[in-house]
Formats: sequence, C-alpha cells, structure tokens
Amino acid sequence: EPVFQSTFGWEPSSDDSWKGAINTEVWEKLEDLRREQAEKANKTFRPFHPFKHQAESWNTLKEKKSIVVTSGTGSGKTECFMIPVLQDIMRRNEKNAVQAIFLYPLNALMKSQQQRMDAWCRAIPGEVTYAIYNGDTEEKIPQSKIEDYFPQLCSRQQIRQTPPQVLFTNPTMLNYMLVRKEDKPILEQSKGKLRWILLDEAHSYTGSSAAELALQLRRVLDAFDVTLDQVNFAITSATVGDPNDIGAQ
Repeated sequence: EPVFQSTFGWEPSSDDSWKGAINTEVWEKLEDLRREQAEKANKTFRPFHPFKHQAESWNTLKEKKSIVVTSGTGSGKTECFMIPVLQDIMRRNEKNAVQAIFLYPLNALMKSQQQRMDAWCRAIPGEVTYAIYNGDTEEKIPQSKIEDYFPQLCSRQQIRQTPPQVLFTNPTMLNYMLVRKEDKPILEQSKGKLRWILLDEAHSYTGSSAAELALQLRRVLDAFDVTLDQVNFAITSATVGDPNDIGAQ
C-alpha cells in the first residue's frame, strides 16, 4: 500500500551564536540580494534566519573543522558551506588560483547551482570568480562575451590562463585535470592555495567508486601542494543509509 509522510519544517537555530562565524559585510550583501529577488517576484521579504544545521555548520567551519551535512532536500545544505567558502575567499583576496573545488557526480547538479553562485558572486565584494569545468565546457569563447559572463569563466582557455577561485567539476574531469598537459597551468598557479573541497550527493560514492575517490583526493592534495590539515572538507547528502548497515559502511 502507498505510504504518505509529511515533511515538517526544519528546526531553526535557537540563538545567534552563528553571527560570530559570518562576515557582517557578506551577510548584508546577501540579504540585499534576497530583498531584491523578493521585490522582483512580488513577494514579502523576510530576513533570513538559519536552521539549526546551518548555524552548527558555520560555527564548526569557523573552527577550521570539516563537516558532514545529512539533511533533507530543500533544507538549505548549500548555504552550510557556500557562505563560509565565499567569505574566506573574499578575506584571502588571492586571484587566479583555485581555492575551492566542488565535486558533483552529475553535470545537471552543477548547472542547478550556477544561477545561485553567479548571483552570490556578483553580490559580495571582492570579485570572486567561478567556473564549471566538465565535458560541456567550451575551449574558447569570443572576447566580446567574456565580460558578459563575468564572474563566471566559461571557457577552458580562461580557466587555464586565470584559474577561478571556485571550481565546479566532477571526479572524471578532475582526474583529467591532474594528468593533462593542457591543464597543468591550473595546478601551477594554484599550488598551496587550495583550502576547500566539497563532495555533494556523497551517498552516490559507494564501494569501489568511493575507494577510487578517496585515492583521487590524495592525489588532488599532492597536486595542489597542500596537506590534509590545510583543507576543509564539506560533505552533503539528503540520502544517507543506516550506519549499522554493512552495505552503507
């Protein structure tokens, strides 16, 4: 028989301790963006108050620790890591170097984040750049279009010449980047600068694929000339198995 189950509201943060983990200027810019979006959609603007899992993520990442966020679809998992990443990049103010790698198992998932990432990068100060690097990324684009797409770098040529601070990619393309001669400039310019690695939809990596990814991440750290304690990891999933299940382990 069919089973229907209601999804209840996510638990809000019980205090304002999270404010110490978020840059005030970044927060105000993102609130201005939300206000603008609400006005365009003829909706009532309400100041954003984080859920408990978001606040706990921000406080944990402030202490330079890694996080695993297991929460349902639509619960704001992206905000758990994206805001700390952007404010850290803004604070460091290091250009033309990959400082954050966001790994997605599907190109469609990267595409779904593009609009939000673009809006956030335009909203906050510091000209944070990003790129989606997968099999669909064009080799070159006309010079006249480069400014139109900024802060997104849309071609492989751009990514290699001036690496973005945030790189969206998948494990396959990342593996090519580690060994391909044409992509060597990305690694050379980013040595010692990588500080964030995100694994989205973590439940999709099981068995041999999980083992391969673990080894690949070791190669990534080596290629970017950073150590494990220099990088923050954020792992997210809306579907996590029972840890007591051997298959899930």
